[in-house]
Amino acid sequence: PLQLDCDLCAIVSSSGQMVGQKVGAEIDGSSCVWRMNNAPTRGYEEDVGRKTSVRVVSHTSVPLLLKNPDYFFKETNSTVYVIWGPFRNMRRDGNGIVYNMLRKAVDVYPGARIYVTTEKRMAHCDGVFKKETGKD
Repeated sequence: PLQLDCDLCAIVSSSGQMVGQKVGAEIDGSSCVWRMNNAPTRGYEEDVGRKTSVRVVSHTSVPLLLKNPDYFFKETNSTVYVIWGPFRNMRRDGNGIVYNMLRKAVDVYPGARIYVTTEKRMAHCDGVFKKETGKD
């Protein structure tokens, strides 16, 4: 299981609305910085900061990470990746397409810290999302 020791977290969206906000230093002042999907920091440091502690990635964004693996898994190798998606894509029996992509990435970047959500945790998160938004 993933264990983190975070005092103050900044959760940074991948929205273009961050451009021009100039909150990079404030974001980097947090003990943990969570980012979404494949949102870049390089070139946007003044607005979104440099630090990435955890990157939460949808199964649909994994191919986008793998288009620039040196940036995501080598240059920022202290980042923890939490990948989520439906069981059919994440299954570990050789038939999970996204899981298989991640296994290949770990073979090339053995220091990559990649976690995948369990079915039980996905169901829990889906329930929280539905309760908070009213949407599936």
